[in-house]
Amino acid sequence: MHDQLWAGVELKLENARFHLRGMEQSLRPPEPTHMNVALQAAGAIIDTGWQRSFYAYLDAFLSTARSVAEVINCCFGHDKAPKMKKWFENLSPDEQARRREFSKRFKKIYIDFTQLPLSTARRISEHRTGYPDVTVAVNGILGVTYEGSPINRVPISETPRIADPELSFLAKPRPVHPMWTDFQIDGQGLFEVCAAHIGHAQDLVNAARCIAQQVHGNKPLTPPI
Repeated sequence: MHDQLWAGVELKLENARFHLRGMEQSLRPPEPTHMNVALQAAGAIIDTGWQRSFYAYLDAFLSTARSVAEVINCCFGHDKAPKMKKWFENLSPDEQARRREFSKRFKKIYIDFTQLPLSTARRISEHRTGYPDVTVAVNGILGVTYEGSPINRVPISETPRIADPELSFLAKPRPVHPMWTDFQIDGQGLFEVCAAHIGHAQDLVNAARCIAQQVHGNKPLTPPI
């Protein structure tokens, strides 16, 4: 019952997973094509554009994961947004009562989810600074650590300084590329926190399904507009 409404919830959750996979894929080194291998052998640095795609995927991940809670409440509960007021008032008294009961039971689970670290990061990114407080520290092969963030990009290469002019041929640029373990948020590994956040979102959906079954059962629900 209510499969159409749950389909939207599950789609949001799957989209969040998609964006997380996009973050992971952004960090892959250049594909070992014949051209790329030849260019790298000649000393060229191939920019994969990982910084642009990584932070865009992260922003999308934060927004999409957070929206799971909103979609659930709107589809099965009482969304008190002004634009939903007239729509809600046109529902049958029975459906209105059931939706209010759902939101009442869902409230604590909803609040707990909205107070998770990445829910806070999403709020900061969308409503405050324009980006989440994520940092990256990349250890270059020359012993230098490059620190970056969504607005402070790290260099894509480093070049050793050779004092002896006769050895200048050794001063070839070398790539600077992060590993997934190089990213942090609030002092924790970013990818571990993201994986945990997906788990919390799935728990949220599971709990909401139980509440919906108890409150709505097989009674009809009107899709929100």
